[in-house]
Amino acid sequence: MKKIFFIVVAISGVFIMSCNSNAPTRKSETQSLPVFKSEKETVSVKEAFELSKANALIIDVRDSDEIAELAYDVKDIKSIPVDNLENHLTEIPKDRQVIVACKSGTRSARAFDLFKTHGFNNIANMEGGMNAWYEAGLPTLKNGAKSTTYRNTQQKRLEVYCFHGTRQCETCKNMKANTKATLDQYFTNQLKDGSITFSIIDIDDKKNERLAEKFQATGTALMINRVVNGKDSIVDWSDFAFDEANDKEKFVAALKLKIDGILK
Repeated sequence: MKKIFFIVVAISGVFIMSCNSNAPTRKSETQSLPVFKSEKETVSVKEAFELSKANALIIDVRDSDEIAELAYDVKDIKSIPVDNLENHLTEIPKDRQVIVACKSGTRSARAFDLFKTHGFNNIANMEGGMNAWYEAGLPTLKNGAKSTTYRNTQQKRLEVYCFHGTRQCETCKNMKANTKATLDQYFTNQLKDGSITFSIIDIDDKKNERLAEKFQATGTALMINRVVNGKDSIVDWSDFAFDEANDKEKFVAALKLKIDGILK
């Protein structure tokens, strides 16, 4: 009887070990996919296009009306306006390369910082946005149809930035308002086609730290960035802006001449 008892116990032990040996296999089958880490945090438009062909997901953080007018024509793209992005983080995969894009690179930089704050490591920001994409002759959709006239033959654009802090004096406010008035009055077509862009940037907002650092803006300032073939040329017009900000007519006339001169 003892011999039979020992045989039964031995067989039971083998059975239990066999069951336990299968447990890790079942557990590993339910594990999530490995997290992908982006090799770069910033990519050019051409790098983004090549990555999109290799299964990268592009997230366009522009507004729907901008996308309707001119959209990225790539294999896999998702549209989420930057202000709504935080509510859609669960929709973003972590096991593949993700690239954020906008019109000029400002909003996508904000989106990039938001992703990093929430622990995403597979994110890259596309420099230059649609402006640079269009200039590079990469595929776009105009009003839903494929565009065959992508390229800006001049290969240049003018970025106009009004920087400010949380506390603003009347002169600071006038500088921003008069800059916008000048562009709206005399450079409507350029604003529409993207050869001129205009942004008002709060340097005290953490999401704008990178841009403020690039322009070395520490307070209220009027900065111009002339981009030619992807190369930046930054000009500081802050002294002029402060001197003339409180005389709208004089400011607008002088700024128009300055912009006309730099566009030649």
